[in-house]
Amino acid sequence: MNRLVIGTRASKLALAQTQTVIARLQQLYRELEIVIEPIHTHGDRVTEAPLARIGGDGVFVTEIERALRAGVVDLAVHSLKDLPTAPPEGLLVLVPGPREDVRDVLVRRRDFLGSPAEPGVRIGTCSLRRAAQLRALYPQAQILPLRGNVDTRLRKLEAGDYDLIVLAAAGLRRLGLSEGLADRLECLPVETLLPAPGQGALALELRADSELLPLLAPLNDVEVQAATSAERAFMRHLGAGCYLPVAAYAWLADGRLHLRALVISLDGRRAVRVQGSVAWHAGQAPRLAAQLGMMLAEQALAQGAEEIIAEIRAASTV
Repeated sequence: MNRLVIGTRASKLALAQTQTVIARLQQLYRELEIVIEPIHTHGDRVTEAPLARIGGDGVFVTEIERALRAGVVDLAVHSLKDLPTAPPEGLLVLVPGPREDVRDVLVRRRDFLGSPAEPGVRIGTCSLRRAAQLRALYPQAQILPLRGNVDTRLRKLEAGDYDLIVLAAAGLRRLGLSEGLADRLECLPVETLLPAPGQGALALELRADSELLPLLAPLNDVEVQAATSAERAFMRHLGAGCYLPVAAYAWLADGRLHLRALVISLDGRRAVRVQGSVAWHAGQAPRLAAQLGMMLAEQALAQGAEEIIAEIRAASTV
């Protein structure tokens, strides 16, 4: 193949993420012509309503997958956390490395010198996962909804709509904004605010019968794919969607694949936390990741996670 058409969301962040993939491909295949096809998704077009209200899973990927299946694009690049955890019919998913910083960050308004723990402080986020954990961390703060791309959210912060907002460290780094905001950033450790499954990782999606698999295989990172697969297996086995307050983070250390996970109520008052690990063998990575994610999901369900998820679903339909 001499020409490759890549489909991705028509946002500045998605295009920046796609450029990192293109740079890797161009290092491997210098003669390959690569074209980006920006695609406007439902989640990008509807920016005022909460994600759970406009369709939840797939709101940032459905149109891109449609173009992929139709042959309009050869390859799709996504933020992995946007992909539904159910295997996509007729498509394959590869996870390139390295994984970006998985942490969330608090960004302070330029003239705000207070603490997020102060009564009445306004903190903006579009994520139920972040909102629920923030309510537990800062029970006296106001947790307010915030949609839009990163630039829009930062403009709303500076306009005085919020005192602090929460963003993904990975997005800020990929957009080259971290350095300029360094004096106003507070990185939240994963022990404090657990990230979304797949946060900080990219996903490459291609048709199952595509001839591209050998070309893309060198980009796949077995360890990153295993870690994110364990996180996503946890969410999938719970029956939870991408936009519910479910968090998970997996990592490799000391010859084991570790997973820490959380299901939390919207008010932050009830939380089910689980943690475990399995011995790591690269040749058995997919099985081990699935095993670990399912094992911890079963533990979470036994501790009451199912009731929390059911209540959140019921609330989102009101």
